[in-house]
Amino acid sequence: MRLIQNCGKCINLIKKAYLWIGFFCWIAVNAPAQNQKVADSLAKIYEKGILQDTAKLELLRSLAFNEVNDLTLSVKYAEELIALSQQMGNSLYEHRGYFQKGNKKKKLGDLEEALEAYFKAAAAATKASYIDGVGNTYSAIASVYRATNNHSNAMQYYSKAIAALRQTNNTLSLATTMLNAGEALRKNRNYDSALLYFSESATLFEKVNSLTGKAYNLGNTGMVYAAIGKNELAEKSLNEAISILEELKDYYPICSYFISIADIYIERGDVTTALTYAARSLQLAKQHRLKEQASEASLKLSQLYEQTGNPTQSLTYYKDYVAYRDSINNLEVVQKIADQRTQFEVSLKEKEIDLLYQEQKINKIYILIVAILLALAVVLSLFFRQRLKHTQLIADHQRKLNDERIENLLKEQEVIAMNLLVVSREEERRRIAHDLHNHLGSLLATIKVNLYALNEESTPNHATITALVDQACADVRSMAHSLNMGISEDFGLVPALKDLVVHLGQSGGLEVEFNASMTECQLDSASEICIYRIVQELVSNVLKHANATKLSILLTCFSEENLVNIIVQDNGKGFDVTRNNETTSGGMGMKSIRQMVQQRQGEINYDSNATSGTTVSIDLPIVNSLP
Repeated sequence: MRLIQNCGKCINLIKKAYLWIGFFCWIAVNAPAQNQKVADSLAKIYEKGILQDTAKLELLRSLAFNEVNDLTLSVKYAEELIALSQQMGNSLYEHRGYFQKGNKKKKLGDLEEALEAYFKAAAAATKASYIDGVGNTYSAIASVYRATNNHSNAMQYYSKAIAALRQTNNTLSLATTMLNAGEALRKNRNYDSALLYFSESATLFEKVNSLTGKAYNLGNTGMVYAAIGKNELAEKSLNEAISILEELKDYYPICSYFISIADIYIERGDVTTALTYAARSLQLAKQHRLKEQASEASLKLSQLYEQTGNPTQSLTYYKDYVAYRDSINNLEVVQKIADQRTQFEVSLKEKEIDLLYQEQKINKIYILIVAILLALAVVLSLFFRQRLKHTQLIADHQRKLNDERIENLLKEQEVIAMNLLVVSREEERRRIAHDLHNHLGSLLATIKVNLYALNEESTPNHATITALVDQACADVRSMAHSLNMGISEDFGLVPALKDLVVHLGQSGGLEVEFNASMTECQLDSASEICIYRIVQELVSNVLKHANATKLSILLTCFSEENLVNIIVQDNGKGFDVTRNNETTSGGMGMKSIRQMVQQRQGEINYDSNATSGTTVSIDLPIVNSLP
């Protein structure tokens, strides 16, 4: 019997907790419903990404509010709303984002994160001068402290919320906050203060004609009266609350109020009437499938029948209580004595309850083990998933490095091939010039000597032949000289650079433009090779480092100044010109270019930045062979 009484005390505490939750949340129940269909429709608009600025802020706010199936997704929408509002400098929507995040985190049980979000919501509302938001946020903060039994902080923030809401026209929010503050005081047994809050909240609910608020306010007031021994006033208030709630079809608190009235009659010693109210509570709970209330009513009936000396009925209702309780908690309890219909005695019931508690303990251990195993499985799954992702990232990075290495190698090989081509052409030119001069030139010279030795009168067309031979000698000498100096039609600096440009264009990924104005200059081979090497190194640097898509090469000869100007320009990523101008800085390519320019007393200038790329201008003194 003592155990049943203890269970009764526990269920009374649970009842008060559920009623408190109901009182706190009634305004949310009567507010516009969070429609998942609305959230699904809004999500389609969100995915299209067609809204901007304030319209997008309002869309994210509606998504965070209406998404009820996936609270984690709702938090994501709230966080995106926060980020966008901060980016736009909109403190009002920043407040709304943090407020929705706090609401969803509280529903997820993350009270610490909910509290952090609410404090940031209050700060943003203050910045936006949104007093309604400040008051509602302080009320939400108080509810979190209240849920953690931190009465002092809860009352502090209820007071702040009430002070803020008094400055607004939001009478309903003010009434609700005062109702919740009074309930906190009632729970802490500050009954006089609680009645003062309930008195003012009743006036405010009457002012806005809120029947639900009035009913909960009467119920709370009745429970205070019952606690201080004013049973008649308590019964009157509870019956009025029940009458209103029956019209509103809000049956959950009605069941609890019936049990409270039964307790009043128990104190009066009227067990029969108490049984009637407990039975009405159970009947209403069963009719509307309210398992928590049915469990409470079953336990109350078991206790009452125990007092009336009816152990059989007491056992029956106690089994119902256990069944409902286990159904609520999802516990699969095997009751070995469920089919017993024998006479119930106090000692037998205590033994049965002990057995029940042992089985519950075992089931809780099983549930804890399963939860640990599931958590371990999730952790391992996340670990291996992260490890696989990390491995893939490393593999992708390595593959990218290999691709870049292969591409650079191909470009280097192409430059080397170009270099070998130029060298081979230079050698071929010299060989042809040498053969023309030494062999064909010598042969024509011999023919010319023999022609001069012939008698002009005895040889027909002697003068014509002599002139043709002279012309042939002059042509061979001029051709050999031209080949050796590098200005022939098929060989030389300009054709070699054109060939280089063609090869660069064929490699793909780089658009190359080449212009040369060299008609007034005739360069020796050394100058041509030096200029080609400089251009070749500059092009190589562009391929290796610039990541450019366009390349321009301009070659201009200023004959009056005996100067060749080389300009190589790209649209790449640029580099630090100040570091490159230092003598010891730069790579091997840059050092080689500086050495070649300095050897010929030339001048080199760099102009580079990240937006327009790099321009290299080189002035190179030459010896011009043309008059």
